[in-house]
Amino acid sequence: MTTDESSSIEDIWQEIEALVLGLAQLSRTGISSQKFYSELLDRAMRGMSASGGLIWIPDSTGSLELQSCLGLNPESNPGKPLSQQSIELHRLLLSEVLQGNQPVTIGPHSRLSEQHQGTNPTDENLILCPVAVENHPARQTGILEIVHHPPKSYTAQDGFLRFISALCELSEDYCQHQQLQRLQEMETLWDQFERFSEHVHVHLNSQQTAYIIANEGRTLINCDRLSVLQRTGKEYNLIAASGVDIIERRSESVQRLESLVGCIQSTNRDYWIMEGGQKYPPQITESLHAYLDLASSRSLMIIPLKHIIEEQKNDATESSQVQHSTSEQLVLGAIVVEQFHDLESDNTLLNRALAVSRHGGTALYNALQHESFPFFTVLKHWSYSPIRKKNMTWRNAITGMVILTLICAVLILTPADFMIEGSGTLQPVDQQNIFATADGTVDEILVHQGEQILAGDTLIILRDSDLELEFSRVRGEIQTTQKRLAVIQAARLDLNPTDLNALQKANRLTAEQEELNERLKSLKEQLVLLKNQQEALKLKSPISGEVLTWDLQEKLLARPVQRGQRLLTVADLKGPWVLKMQVLDSEIGHVLEAHQQNQNPLPVSFLLLTDPGQTYQGTIEKIAATAETNEEGIPTVQVTVELDHESITGLRPGASVLPQIDCGKRSLGYVWFRRLIETIQREVLFF
Repeated sequence: MTTDESSSIEDIWQEIEALVLGLAQLSRTGISSQKFYSELLDRAMRGMSASGGLIWIPDSTGSLELQSCLGLNPESNPGKPLSQQSIELHRLLLSEVLQGNQPVTIGPHSRLSEQHQGTNPTDENLILCPVAVENHPARQTGILEIVHHPPKSYTAQDGFLRFISALCELSEDYCQHQQLQRLQEMETLWDQFERFSEHVHVHLNSQQTAYIIANEGRTLINCDRLSVLQRTGKEYNLIAASGVDIIERRSESVQRLESLVGCIQSTNRDYWIMEGGQKYPPQITESLHAYLDLASSRSLMIIPLKHIIEEQKNDATESSQVQHSTSEQLVLGAIVVEQFHDLESDNTLLNRALAVSRHGGTALYNALQHESFPFFTVLKHWSYSPIRKKNMTWRNAITGMVILTLICAVLILTPADFMIEGSGTLQPVDQQNIFATADGTVDEILVHQGEQILAGDTLIILRDSDLELEFSRVRGEIQTTQKRLAVIQAARLDLNPTDLNALQKANRLTAEQEELNERLKSLKEQLVLLKNQQEALKLKSPISGEVLTWDLQEKLLARPVQRGQRLLTVADLKGPWVLKMQVLDSEIGHVLEAHQQNQNPLPVSFLLLTDPGQTYQGTIEKIAATAETNEEGIPTVQVTVELDHESITGLRPGASVLPQIDCGKRSLGYVWFRRLIETIQREVLFF
């Protein structure tokens, strides 16, 4: 061997060593798996002057799929494409090497051994080596395939195999390093989560709890901003935001965020991940774009804050021994996770946000329950009062007991008006809804809002295309039948009565004439029915009064309607009026008791929201026998109140009022602390 050849071999080995050492350094860094395996293939091809490098990994079914490719792919070589059978033999070869778990070199059109079926279908030499592949959440063992020209000597072939094996060992180091990083991240996350759990359950103040959820939760989730909203009825109010000490209630961004969350939560989904460029339902899109225009957020994640009220477990079959749990949850509010950059592709952010919502919901529920306790404000100040911390003497104790006794005596012996409150609206007694009598289209609207009408006046004319078509068909058949009858009568007059054939023909014509007469009678009856149906399409007012429905032309004209659909409302505003009052089902018992004890109807006083300075009077006319749920799902009982409408100025249908029913006299203590007493009876004494 000459000096030049020795120097050339030395340079090659130094280059290969540099490639291996460079990859070893990369395996200890935090680069992505895609970049690492691209570097692995690139260094493998440069070290061997190979034409192609591929990494195959098994899928869920055990079949191999291509994860990374650099250079020539033997299965899709445009110069010499493989047949489907050759591709199957190539895949079988890869599977056999994966099962053997040993690096091998396969020559052109060769097999591992005579017992194996897999074949190298190419004209190139293949080096196949098992390689550890980082594939979150768990690594896999795949196959590194190098396509190169057949080596000239066994020594070179063995050197190539050892070189590729060394690179695959570095892939194992990379996977271990990534796993160690994940474990360290999990340990850090666990510490953060434990700190969040400790802090969020420390306070029983809802405002402090909300700020802990917002600030500590933002650190745990690793988002740009976290907002906490509390549910009040159907509305959502922003109570805390990360990095903000005071919430500006009049801010337009706050109002738009509350409106967006209210629209989102009405869909009853577990969570929403939203971005401005995606398409969403129309009731969400408008609120979403309105908020994003102000907030400049790239992505939003909206998750409800829930508390599990009751959990039930249903046993499955004995063979499976699996328990499925269903839980009843109370929605307390929602958290809004905002990112001012692109959302991460994995589920890390979502999983952390869900964990924050679970613990945050329970902590907020406990705080709200604590604050809902009667006299919470008084007890809160008393716990911090300096008087509580001083030692009391017997004289002070006796004085306190006397004062407490006097207060109790005043509360028990002093009579007070016992009033049951409710909500209600003013409605005229004579009020009728006009419904569509058939499916069709609104053809004409003959009245407008506020117009005075008489009983029997036509209000709306509907159009039914099918009915018109049927009417034209029946009328055409009547005309055809009448013409046929005229022809038959003319033919009978032209017949010779002495001719036998003419008599037979006359008999046939007579029979046909009778049949046509019956058909004509049936068609005329059908025509009468169709005319009645057409007449029914003219909707008329059953009473005299005024049209109450607003903007009829815009709402109904040329619009399709269905049978039974309410189209407009007519009411006699000059006649008697009543107050439709809603009383909670839990308080209607006091009203019924007072109604039975009094011979006269119970008096009712009420205030108009449009005129709160004037109090009006009325009497109960009737009480509904059944309870119905209102819009918020709370059972209520309707009470009808008779009133003098002439004494009320500015009457309008549906005007909201605040009514109170006078149920007689009760002790001052019961009137003031009735809800506390009823709560103790229901929750403690169980009666």
